[in-house]
Amino acid sequence: MSQPSKWWWGLIPLAVVWIVATIFTGQSINSDLGNRSTSALGTSVQNPAFSVAGRDVSVSGTVFSPDEASQVASTVDQVWGVRKVLVDTKEPDVAKPFNWGIIHEGSSVVLTGNVPNPTTRDKIVSAAKTAFSGAEIKDEMQYASGAPTGYDGAVQFGLAQLAGLEKGSVSLSDAALGISGTAATRDAYDAITTALKALPQGLTLAKTDITAPAPVVAAASPTPAPAATSTSTTMATATAVTPALAPSSFSFDALRDAGKLTLSGSYSDDDAHSKIIDAAKSLFSSDEISDELKAAPGAPDGFAAAALGGLNALSRLAKGSFSLSGTDAKLSGEALYNGAVKSIQDSFAAAIPEGFKAAPAEIAVSAPAPAVDAPNCQSLLNTILSKSKINFDTGKARISAVSSGVLDTIVATIGRCPGNAVEVSGHTDSSGDEAANIALSEQRAKAVVAYLTDAGVPASRLTAIGLGSSRPVASNDTDEGKALNRRIEFSVK
Repeated sequence: MSQPSKWWWGLIPLAVVWIVATIFTGQSINSDLGNRSTSALGTSVQNPAFSVAGRDVSVSGTVFSPDEASQVASTVDQVWGVRKVLVDTKEPDVAKPFNWGIIHEGSSVVLTGNVPNPTTRDKIVSAAKTAFSGAEIKDEMQYASGAPTGYDGAVQFGLAQLAGLEKGSVSLSDAALGISGTAATRDAYDAITTALKALPQGLTLAKTDITAPAPVVAAASPTPAPAATSTSTTMATATAVTPALAPSSFSFDALRDAGKLTLSGSYSDDDAHSKIIDAAKSLFSSDEISDELKAAPGAPDGFAAAALGGLNALSRLAKGSFSLSGTDAKLSGEALYNGAVKSIQDSFAAAIPEGFKAAPAEIAVSAPAPAVDAPNCQSLLNTILSKSKINFDTGKARISAVSSGVLDTIVATIGRCPGNAVEVSGHTDSSGDEAANIALSEQRAKAVVAYLTDAGVPASRLTAIGLGSSRPVASNDTDEGKALNRRIEFSVK
């Protein structure tokens, strides 16, 4: 005979056991589905995240191609127990320009910039470890879409050249290669310079500054005592001097044409020569420089200052010449746009020091280049900035005078895509307070916009933003990396 009053109390613990079992079993099933889905995907998704509801699985994370995204759903759907798959993966943001860099100094090698996928990243790191055996490899690369055709080959080529340098750096901006440093040996110097004359297909040489190793100088043998000679011969030798050139016959010439700067004539001393070559490398960073100068006495006072002033003005011409004949200075050539003519004439006259006579600069305007669409305009601007840099006074937003040439080139380039807006962005390294960095980067971007509008670019086409140190293209742990991060970029809309 049933007696509910005695047994129904036993249902309560059974119900509790059933509820607990259901909860833990559900959690176990969800965990199992998630674990098996993760295992099935392997490394095809970066930073995968799963959400399991019953037998439905949601997947998010980063993939590196549309094909990988479609494979995710197919792979997880084949996991036993999964009923439905929801995929919310995405590819990395597009980097424009697509930058990459490597810096070798001492026992440290730093990889920076953009890399398109994990497979390529592993190849680059492995190649760096092989090329720089024993060095500490710091991988600071970031994933991005938009790698140019031939990226892998360009990186491997750059790595191979850097391996021949005692210290230095290699950079890529899309397909533009830059390399600088000191060669470890003379053979390495010769091998690198030869390799740079036969670049991989599609790769262009934007900037090169490779120094040969200092030659080994053998110890000098003791100089034997001179043989006895007559008094008259000794006196003649002691008083012989090289005749000095008259100031009017001392000449210096600089010719810029077809991407080449040729320096000829005379220089006064090693210090002046060094200043002239350093200025030429800075002002004409995109040009081949041919140094045919020879030391000679008889330079007029102020020669070096006059030469540097003339080179600065010449850097703003598409092609032209500057000459010093004694104290007479002349400049002629073609400006890149109408608005630059008077500015160049005035700056040339002001740059020639007292004691020299500057003839009125004879400047025409070069024929305008054909119009281009936005992508090609962007590519042209990227190429300009991969070869040259807009410089500012340290810690300030005042544009350095040596940057007038590159800015004039940018003005002419923006003029080739008149239907497009252009965003000018300023960037800094990570030194100091970030709020101050953002303010400084914005002020510098605005200074560039002011130069462009003064040159005739409509203000309605231009905007200026400051991004501080938020978008580095190189490591901030080295001076070279910081220098790369301090930059101005242009984005054609």
